[in-house]
Amino acid sequence: MRTTRCTTSWSGSAWAADREVQAHLPTLLEDLDAPGYLSELIAAKAEREHGSADVAHTRVEADVERLHAELDEAQSASSLPDAPGAYDALHDFVVRVRLGG
Repeated sequence: MRTTRCTTSWSGSAWAADREVQAHLPTLLEDLDAPGYLSELIAAKAEREHGSADVAHTRVEADVERLHAELDEAQSASSLPDAPGAYDALHDFVVRVRLGG
């Protein structure tokens, strides 16, 4: 399965696999070559959403940089457009539907 990234921030990353957007980080880990401790870090974040985590910050920073590079590479290889381009068509459709025709 080919996966490509749709957004750029780590906390808001979403991957698209065969046009399906997956934003659930634990599920994304199944498709990544991520460090083993990352699932524990995600669990700790969920448990203490706004608190600090007891991790080796230097190691995490290096891994985040590596994963960002992987995400950037996937985004570059993606055939998805940089921005949606159907605003006018969507607007016209919504207006037609609301007007009943």
